[in-house]
Amino acid sequence: MTAPAISRTDSVRDAIQRISTAGYKATSPRVAVLNAASVYVGAFTAAELADTLAHQGHPLGDASLFRTLKLYTDIGVMQRIHGLAECHRYIMSNHKHAHRIVCTICGRVTEFAECGLDVMIHALEAQTGYRVIEHLLELFGTCPLCAGAS
Repeated sequence: MTAPAISRTDSVRDAIQRISTAGYKATSPRVAVLNAASVYVGAFTAAELADTLAHQGHPLGDASLFRTLKLYTDIGVMQRIHGLAECHRYIMSNHKHAHRIVCTICGRVTEFAECGLDVMIHALEAQTGYRVIEHLLELFGTCPLCAGAS
């Protein structure tokens, strides 16, 4: 099941609301990061985001950018995606539990909710005594657009 798409404006507005709800201020640099991030269709790296911010007239130092990305991932405004052979990438988040399949060519990300791991997780809990509180599932492949272009 694919998550419903929301508009860029709604995504930024929702993120600003979540920042405030979490007790943080939606400062000008933080909003600039949201606006820059919202232009990406797929996942983006911190370096790509820094370039977009600079082109939009809002250059941000590396330390400030990484602090902002950490804050956003901590409060669920963005999610970090683990790369295959590259650095981490980020996506705007709707803060719902979802799994992702990432195109290794264009970076497009499709979220899906059902992963089928519930039975295995319950078995692992019984076997190990652990209580699983969270899990991640990220798949990598080629999206239909990129597959059709080759």
